[in-house]
Amino acid sequence: GVKQLFEEQGCHYVIEGGQTMNPSTEDFLKAIDELNAKNIIILPNNSNIIMAANQAAQVTEDVNVEVIPSKTIPQGYTALMMFNENATVEDNTEEMTQAISEVKSGQVTYAVRDTQMNGVDIKEKDFMGISEKKIVCAMQDRLEVCKNLIDKMVDEDSAIATIIYGEGTTEEEAQELADFIADTYPIDVEVHYGGQPVYSYYLSVE
Repeated sequence: GVKQLFEEQGCHYVIEGGQTMNPSTEDFLKAIDELNAKNIIILPNNSNIIMAANQAAQVTEDVNVEVIPSKTIPQGYTALMMFNENATVEDNTEEMTQAISEVKSGQVTYAVRDTQMNGVDIKEKDFMGISEKKIVCAMQDRLEVCKNLIDKMVDEDSAIATIIYGEGTTEEEAQELADFIADTYPIDVEVHYGGQPVYSYYLSVE
């Protein structure tokens, strides 16, 4: 679902990965070679992957490779929406990099054990709301976690929220969350199917 989402937005090549199978520099070099383009922009979409992407860019010859340091799927998606095929690579890189700085990213996943982090008590099988890599809430009700997380992400400058729902969730639940956001805050809401494992939701506010 996430792959299709990016391809529909104009991405030409998606390197599939995950929390335990981060793409290597060689994976990026293979993609660069297959694309056979003069200019390539890479969106790593994970902080653990940025270094490999930069290394690939540095060793590539005869191709101009730019790396936008997107650390999350929502950041990468927002950056991709800013791409303008009629603009120069330099202008696109500047605009896309600026775009990711304005995105607040959140994820909802589940706990595998009892613990406490950032002052939040977490029980096994609780759903956790994570904002910018910090756990900000945890409870048994997934939808309530989403609402709590969104409330911590939205501020007076927010204009749009994006919901990408994954495995184990439903379109109906995602739409219920979207309706809550639209009814509670003066912002627009988009809902997309991502189908990602582990994370019930990727959420972004910008």
